[in-house]
Amino acid sequence: MTTQPPSGLSRRGFLGTAAALGLTTVGGAALAACGGEQEKQAAGKPRRGGRLTVATGGAKGSDTLDPMLLNSVPVSFMARVLYDQLADYSNEMQYHLQMAELIEPNAKGDEWTIRIKQGIEFHNGKTLDADDVIFTFKRAITLPGSVIVGKFKPLVDLNEIKKLDGRTLRLKLLRPAATFQSTLASPFKIVPVDFDPRNPVGTGPFKYKSFTPNRQWVCERFANYWNATGPSQPSDAPAPANLGPKPYLDELVVNVINDDSARLDALVTGQVDAINQLPYPQIPTIEKNPRLKLLESKTGAWTGIYMNMKEPPFNDVRVRQALRLAVDREQALTATLSGHGVVAHDLPEPFTSAYPKQLTRKRDVAKAKQLLKEAGQEGVTVELVTGPVSTEAVPMCTVLARNAAEIGMNIKVRQVDTATLFGPNFHSWKFSVDKWPTQGNYLTLMALTDLSETNSLTHLGGDDLNQIRSLYEQAQTTTDQAKQNQLTQQIYQIQFERGGWIIPFFANVENAHTVKNAGWPKNDFSGRTFGNAHFEQVYLTE
Repeated sequence: MTTQPPSGLSRRGFLGTAAALGLTTVGGAALAACGGEQEKQAAGKPRRGGRLTVATGGAKGSDTLDPMLLNSVPVSFMARVLYDQLADYSNEMQYHLQMAELIEPNAKGDEWTIRIKQGIEFHNGKTLDADDVIFTFKRAITLPGSVIVGKFKPLVDLNEIKKLDGRTLRLKLLRPAATFQSTLASPFKIVPVDFDPRNPVGTGPFKYKSFTPNRQWVCERFANYWNATGPSQPSDAPAPANLGPKPYLDELVVNVINDDSARLDALVTGQVDAINQLPYPQIPTIEKNPRLKLLESKTGAWTGIYMNMKEPPFNDVRVRQALRLAVDREQALTATLSGHGVVAHDLPEPFTSAYPKQLTRKRDVAKAKQLLKEAGQEGVTVELVTGPVSTEAVPMCTVLARNAAEIGMNIKVRQVDTATLFGPNFHSWKFSVDKWPTQGNYLTLMALTDLSETNSLTHLGGDDLNQIRSLYEQAQTTTDQAKQNQLTQQIYQIQFERGGWIIPFFANVENAHTVKNAGWPKNDFSGRTFGNAHFEQVYLTE
């Protein structure tokens, strides 16, 4: 357990603390003098209560407590702390019902009945009912800036949501949607009627205490958490039965430290108990320190580089193909992740049943040069806008620039902060990056990106877009999983041949914590960090 750190959580402050403690730095990260090759200290006796203080990167000045505005890494995982969902995916991306006891379609898939579990309580004492779910649907679609509107607006007719009883509602959709239940399991947090984001109320394991944008979240244990005795995610150190109901912590403090080196220094010097977004080159720092543990998982999360296919030179498919062929994926994996991940081939959602593992891309510099020449774009210069959306984003773009130079394309990498990257120009960048957690279903991701009705940034053009939309709608009208997979794979094929995303790898998610806390999930396939934010199963030791 640690106390809250003082204000002004800067890199200089933490480096100063490290120097005062007689620590050295390697690549800006403090190394404990006792690190060496000593064996890890054994965890102490599990205990209930106490405060866990963690540090996160990836924050923005526009961070919020509103679960409809998931605009950064900490906002995304904190939404799991404060709120809950009708359905969800496990840390191994297995679908299950959560606060709903029934989510069921009619034969056509255009009418869905939802019944919620009995007796679930909000943080303010209100019991969850059908009115809250209806309110959440309406708010998700009508709230300006809602990032999940793209999943629901093309499907949900707000005038055709009917309350059947206190716990049951029925939605008549605008079109059949065989994957609607999957859409409910990707981020969709239920809030009460008259929800106020300035004083947020949810049904999650922790309740709101205080929030300072771009600096700190503080949450406290919710004693009436509805899933307190439910199953936990698999862990190498699960809590003993005598520790009582979840959550085990009294308080959770999340400090924003966007600078990678300062965040690591905060962990090494004991300022915080755990960190996310550990830089890959600093993994040995954790492995050599007997007081620290690495928490690593493979993921399907991805940092992608997108080419705006409406703008030259990327409106020419030959340029897109050339750049994809230029990427040295193994080099990118090694140079960017120190090998902590797996090579990808520009297609997302690797854990879906429809994922086409046979579609792989080998580097071919000669073919890439030929395509660029045919397109009349030899020697073309383009600006690639990047920023710290993930630990791999900036170095990944640097590797791409070097690869592109070999085929005669000059990429000027421009690094900006996340507030600029996701600011007013985000939907009009010609060449930029974005970070996505897994959605659990490729069709759900398509509704948010390449078929989004609110943002056409990553849309293919003309016949390709029409063909993808047709295949998508066919896939949504069938409950035959084999047929749905076949149609989805045709979409994947089009994206593989003519799409605009460059996804060179799936990066492992890297977190670290002290030996004085345990219970962390061992997997986080979604890549949301901190074991998919299942802080409710984390406990302190003594």
